[in-house]
Amino acid sequence: MMKWVNMGKTINDEGTTITYEAESHPFTIESRKRHIPHANRSGTWDHTTYVVLFLGEEVAEKNSLRDAKEYAEELLYKEEKAQ
Repeated sequence: MMKWVNMGKTINDEGTTITYEAESHPFTIESRKRHIPHANRSGTWDHTTYVVLFLGEEVAEKNSLRDAKEYAEELLYKEEKAQ
């Protein structure tokens, strides 16, 4: 099981991104909260996705942090098994 470390938060006009890195592994997860305009009125609502990156390249987008972590761990297991 990987240990994940919160590396920081970035806030801008688009929304908020929180970055998590796996210790001793080349995986990163970005929690991306974005402001989505309402269809029938003014204002926005927030939608969060969790993007898994391997060596800086996006490999998957998940709807929960748990799913993103599980996906990264499955990829690591496949990588180790292939070697």
